[in-house]
Amino acid sequence: MGYLTTESVNPVPEWGKSQKAGGNYGTTTILSEHALEISANSNSIPVIDVSNIFSPILEARKAVAAEIREACINVGFFYVQNHGIPQELVDGVFEWGKKFFDLSFEEKMEIYIDNIYHYRGYTPLYGAGTAGSDGKGNANEAFDWGHDSKLNDDPEDLFLDPYMRGENPWPKQLPGFEAHLSEYYHTMRAFCRVMARNIALSLGLQESHFDSVLTHPGCSALVAHYPPQEPKSGNLGLSAHTDAECKENFRSNKRELMPRLLVFTILAAGEVRALEVMRRDGYWISAPPKKDCFIINVGDQLQAWSNDLYVSTLHRVLNYSGQERYSVPFFFSANYETVIEALMKDGHVASHSPLTAGQMYKETMIGFHKIADTIPELVKYRK
Repeated sequence: MGYLTTESVNPVPEWGKSQKAGGNYGTTTILSEHALEISANSNSIPVIDVSNIFSPILEARKAVAAEIREACINVGFFYVQNHGIPQELVDGVFEWGKKFFDLSFEEKMEIYIDNIYHYRGYTPLYGAGTAGSDGKGNANEAFDWGHDSKLNDDPEDLFLDPYMRGENPWPKQLPGFEAHLSEYYHTMRAFCRVMARNIALSLGLQESHFDSVLTHPGCSALVAHYPPQEPKSGNLGLSAHTDAECKENFRSNKRELMPRLLVFTILAAGEVRALEVMRRDGYWISAPPKKDCFIINVGDQLQAWSNDLYVSTLHRVLNYSGQERYSVPFFFSANYETVIEALMKDGHVASHSPLTAGQMYKETMIGFHKIADTIPELVKYRK
């Protein structure tokens, strides 16, 4: 399946204008510019043992769901342990990611994301996000990959969504790169489907409630590299955002486009502390890596589905560690052609207008990479 031209679909950005402006996602009043010096163990970001989501006993699965519900309502973030994902598989993605980022700039730009209709491939340093006080984009580079005909496991998938249809570009210089990242994708997608069933339980729904819209989920993933930042540089590794099409700039309270809209994110956080999460009281706290744990956070699709019961929380990356930071977020979405509508209305009018998952994703990626238009060194690579 080849790439579509940019003229094939011309989405009109609508999602997020009223929703985020109304303060429905994340915290709207930010009281601290710097993170509080407290541990993520202080009942702010819970650690949940999810081993029982695989249990044949319904009550055991419901017990996990109850913990997840509490975390999604109060924080929007939680760690998961005993998830069953082999650590060597996770480590391999980091190793291949480092090999990719060690390629020359010209080699990486052969698969420049802005030249790919559905936004897969390489995002260079400062080539995405919104401008910090130094005028630059986010201080990270990344490789994105996601749902396509080779990664698809649904023989009934007709690829009806016109926004995200296309194949993944892979670096030709790294044999083995595609195979390992594809294996990681398959493994994480399977885990996410089980998690989605438990989240359905947490909302008081049948476990199978979401199954029909997760037959070929619009998953995507990226491996990211964050060089060390100077605290006074004015630049952010990843500016404050929810997952996602809008963010709230914690300095100016100005809302701008950011990705990505999804059900939830599962982050392999690497070894370097840099992620910060906004508490509901308006203060940033650190979310440091924990051994053998993933970090999961609610995405905007899930907040929309739950009609704002679950919170898609602001978070950011500030790599002031003096070390190179690598991370691997896996974004779990509904089938791209799925219309996202509020389920948990509780007798009230739904807060969110319906829109397809694919359109949501495409519109947010367009906005996320728009800053590259202002960088002459990147514009010359446009095709």
